[in-house]
Amino acid sequence: MFKDIDINEIEKLKKDKELLSLKRAPTNIKERFGQSNKDILDEEFKQKTVGLVTREEFKRKRENIDNLVVADMKQKEEEEQRKKLQLKQKRKEEIHKKATLLSFDLDEEQQNEAGYGKDTTVDTTYLPDMNREKKIEELTKKYQEQYLQEVQNQKASFIDIKFQYWEASSGVKTLRIKKSTTVLEFVELARKEIIRDFGFLREFSPDDLIIVANEMILPHKLSFYDLIAYKVKNRSENLIFNFERVKVQVKGQEYEVEIEKSTTVRIIEKYKYEKIKHIYPCSIWENVDMSKYL
Repeated sequence: MFKDIDINEIEKLKKDKELLSLKRAPTNIKERFGQSNKDILDEEFKQKTVGLVTREEFKRKRENIDNLVVADMKQKEEEEQRKKLQLKQKRKEEIHKKATLLSFDLDEEQQNEAGYGKDTTVDTTYLPDMNREKKIEELTKKYQEQYLQEVQNQKASFIDIKFQYWEASSGVKTLRIKKSTTVLEFVELARKEIIRDFGFLREFSPDDLIIVANEMILPHKLSFYDLIAYKVKNRSENLIFNFERVKVQVKGQEYEVEIEKSTTVRIIEKYKYEKIKHIYPCSIWENVDMSKYL
């Protein structure tokens, strides 16, 4: 009726029960007293070997405790290694993420510099654009330099001006001057030319003389370039000077000169003009007002 009992099987069941008890004990004791697993297992071993035990049983229990301690230490070591690997991987991912973000920022900056990524159909002229502003500044500087160079070239070019003393009925002379020559400088050059015929002009300085062109009294401080560039007109809205560009040869070299054929500049003493300015033709003369042209 009853199955035969195997003594070895009974011993095996007892050992398994003891091992199970040893494995469960540390958790509860550790939670209660905060001891290490080794201390808990040693304490459990002492409790299990209280009283008389055989040498084999003592040895077997000691080995079981040692095996559990080794297994616990191995588990902790593996856990530490796993945490170190996780921390290392996390740092590696953070470095990669920062490098990716930096690369993205650099790419975006390069695209902005190259002008890529913009919708050319959208009007963005009202938005700040460093590239556009820099280009505008460079072009402005370039055109300013070109303009100034052209002005210098114009001022250095030659013009022919006809002149005579205002009361003379003949004796028209011509002076070839640069456009940069001022009216005052021209008065002095002209005075020296006509002084042979009108010796009394030796007593007058250029400041004592005025010149009239097309019924307009020319200010001494202005240059002929100013009068031409600003297209100064007389009271009839006609240009004071109207030049014709021609080619001339001087000492075997050919160059261009602007010749005034219709206007003859007249020179008169300032004090005399003040006396007769109410008499024709002086009565219709006017001073050039440059504020109209600036």
